[in-house]
Amino acid sequence: MNDQPEQTVFVIDDDKSVRESIAALLDIRGLRVETFSSGEAFLQRYSADEAGCVVTDLRIANGMTGLDLQLALQDRGFRIPIIIISAYANVSNAVQAMHRGAVTLLEKNCPTETLWQAISDALEKDRRLRSVSRHIDDLLGRFRQLTQDEARVLQRIVAGTLNKVIARELAISLRTVESRRQKVLSKLGVSTVPELVRAYVELEQALGRPPVDLLLNEPQSTDQ
Repeated sequence: MNDQPEQTVFVIDDDKSVRESIAALLDIRGLRVETFSSGEAFLQRYSADEAGCVVTDLRIANGMTGLDLQLALQDRGFRIPIIIISAYANVSNAVQAMHRGAVTLLEKNCPTETLWQAISDALEKDRRLRSVSRHIDDLLGRFRQLTQDEARVLQRIVAGTLNKVIARELAISLRTVESRRQKVLSKLGVSTVPELVRAYVELEQALGRPPVDLLLNEPQSTDQ
């Protein structure tokens, strides 16, 4: 069963003929498309749960540029892939666009197949990002089921600390350590310590900080 959301290509250009041309290309290929004459109009319409990609002109007569739109999407935490097209592309623009995460920057008169390939790549990137995001959200949800006492044990397990040392450091019995260890494995949906460590590291990389910080810095009742 395919649980991927339907994708939409959002086309932004102040030239109606360009919007209609790209929309026709996508319609023939069976893709959903929505068009906008400005980045501001797109931002008013778009919500982060909508899958797809953005194709935007670099220079728009009124309002934000394609690079401005990139920054606005990032500021809102939107990770939708973006393709920038322009009749005025230069090295500086290309570098800025790519550094900000654009899939590519294309010349406006590029071959149809080149544009289609870029859109296909952007939609595939969107699918990957959303799949990873769902996995991390699920992992974080399971992690948040841990109590602070269990998080303290987890913190030491991933550091390679022996159970007897954990017991001494936390001033609890070895039996309590073993009990909390089993609860940690169960709540995180893993069966071995290597699996636990992999899940922990994966979540740490996604969050940019140790996951236990989320629990140890929040008020929470203990299971003692």
